[in-house]
Amino acid sequence: MQKRTKPRTRRDSQTAIFRAAANEFAERGYQAAGVDRIADHAKVNKAMLYYHYGSKLGLYVEVLRDMFRAVGLRARALADGHGTAPEKLDAWIATIVEEASARPWFPPIMLRELASGGPHFDPETLGTMNAVYSAVRDVIVQGQKEGAFRDADPLLTHLTIMPAILMFFARRRVLARRKTAQGVFAPLQIDEFVRHMQESVRRMLRKDPGL
Repeated sequence: MQKRTKPRTRRDSQTAIFRAAANEFAERGYQAAGVDRIADHAKVNKAMLYYHYGSKLGLYVEVLRDMFRAVGLRARALADGHGTAPEKLDAWIATIVEEASARPWFPPIMLRELASGGPHFDPETLGTMNAVYSAVRDVIVQGQKEGAFRDADPLLTHLTIMPAILMFFARRRVLARRKTAQGVFAPLQIDEFVRHMQESVRRMLRKDPGL
């Protein structure tokens, strides 16, 4: 007897559309991304896509906000929680890397968006981005009050950390398509990268660099 296929729920369809769109935007960019291809890969019709997300732009913006919301919520919980500032900063870096690893489409989308001047950063999306920064700002200020961190600018610190993480994951996409992996394209493990970032940022912020 043939096993019956479980019917898709609305949530299943929405998730399938989101993932298909995220991969399409990462591969082709917003302008070249095709709604027909997204619907085809998600195995839905275009009416279902528009029902859930309203438009191609609405879908693209949701892909952006998904990452910012996830990181922002976790980063705020870390900033407001217990622990020293260095401990929180280590956890913040690990959190961003973990969320980026779960969303391999995000780094190429974000890098392309930044390179084109952020045309799709509407006020709400900028607000979710700022929530990520405000959390690390509060951790750095805490570290300065504790005497653990030097008088460093929180925004410049944030702008030092984030590009390195984006480039690390964008580089992994390049590696996945190359037959040779040496020199600048030598493979690196995620946990190795996390430790490197944590140690580097601690040294950068340490009040006494000689310690």
